[in-house]
Amino acid sequence: MLTLIRSEWQLLLFGFLMTFWSSPGQTFLISLFSGELRAALGLSDGEFAGIYSLATLLSAIVMIWSGSLVDRIELKKLSIAIVLGLGVGCVMMSFSSGILTLLISLFVLRQFGQGLMFIVSGTAMVRYLDAHKGKASALAGMGYAVAEAIMPSLLVGLLLWVGWRHSWQVAGVVLVLFMVPAIFYLLRGHARRHRDYLAGLSQTAAHDVNVVRRRQWTRSEVLRDRYFYLFAPGLMSQPLMFTGFIFHQVHLVESKGWPLIGWAALFSVYAMVSVATKLVTGHVIDRYGAIRMIPLVALPMGVGLVVLSFSTDLFWGGAFLVLTGVTVGFQSTAVAPFWSEMYGNRHLGSIKSLGSAVMVFCTALSPILMGWQIDVGTSMDTLALASAVYIFVTSGLAYYAYRSRSESASRANRANRANRKQFT
Repeated sequence: MLTLIRSEWQLLLFGFLMTFWSSPGQTFLISLFSGELRAALGLSDGEFAGIYSLATLLSAIVMIWSGSLVDRIELKKLSIAIVLGLGVGCVMMSFSSGILTLLISLFVLRQFGQGLMFIVSGTAMVRYLDAHKGKASALAGMGYAVAEAIMPSLLVGLLLWVGWRHSWQVAGVVLVLFMVPAIFYLLRGHARRHRDYLAGLSQTAAHDVNVVRRRQWTRSEVLRDRYFYLFAPGLMSQPLMFTGFIFHQVHLVESKGWPLIGWAALFSVYAMVSVATKLVTGHVIDRYGAIRMIPLVALPMGVGLVVLSFSTDLFWGGAFLVLTGVTVGFQSTAVAPFWSEMYGNRHLGSIKSLGSAVMVFCTALSPILMGWQIDVGTSMDTLALASAVYIFVTSGLAYYAYRSRSESASRANRANRANRKQFT
């Protein structure tokens, strides 16, 4: 990993900064301003949650198109445009005065922050550092973990100092002033790297027996691939379940009778476990591949949910967060290499945007569905156990897809070698 950092530090730092500065579009930062936003605009908790979910759903729909731009627009130009768009979203948020302006502001923040910043970073790591895509994805993804650790404190201090509207303006200005020069500097000479990447794609596969991996799928082909529908439920189980439980974490803690401050303190352990898992997962993926890892990704969280459903002590709540941290670190590192290994790199942006759109849709839907179940009297223990069952079933589907795909690939390679031998 140190060798990779020394040789590719500029591209890795670019990926790190893109995930770090996605913060203004992430739930953990936007939620810090929820109280001020609701008070200023006269919104209830439910009304604000509904507007936020609608903005997120709209972002997921648009992302199916916008994410494909990474395949068609030069990386430096697109990255600058995304940074400027996110900066505009920050300023727009500061001028929100009603439901419509708030909805538009949240949509822009979610589209450029949560969506495109991550798509660009993840695509660049696996496309241009293909031989080290696991480690590269892990290192770039550290930006989000660092942002989770330091951004809330900085923004709370800024909020207390200048108020919520000026805080958003300062965030937008600092983002643009820092990131635009950084992108110009870190992507110097990237045009040559991109030409080399395209040349590599154009080389003949005549001497490559791995015919499955050499295929460069389009998004329409992916949508017709049955393995996509077998892998996708497992890939989406972590954002679906974790978002729902974290959104309703106050109700969870109250139902368990745990002190909220003790529960909050456990998140530092969760963060450390997640970061450590990212680094380990990067090495594992580069050695064994991402596809065979996908059936295992959500299993730690599944076990954690079983523990949570039967626990009454805060210690076991900590065990749930530790196991979830393993899954989050595993998932965040494995997803981009998985799409690359499954469907190639040429159309990776449009394919990854499809997966990201489904993920964003899950993060928007899960708080609403879980809230509805809570309203009708379903206990958090029952929801945790049902969520664990979902994870185990979808992990089984992913394992079946992995085995079936591996057997198909082996048969195709044997047939390919036989044809070449007959031809020669």
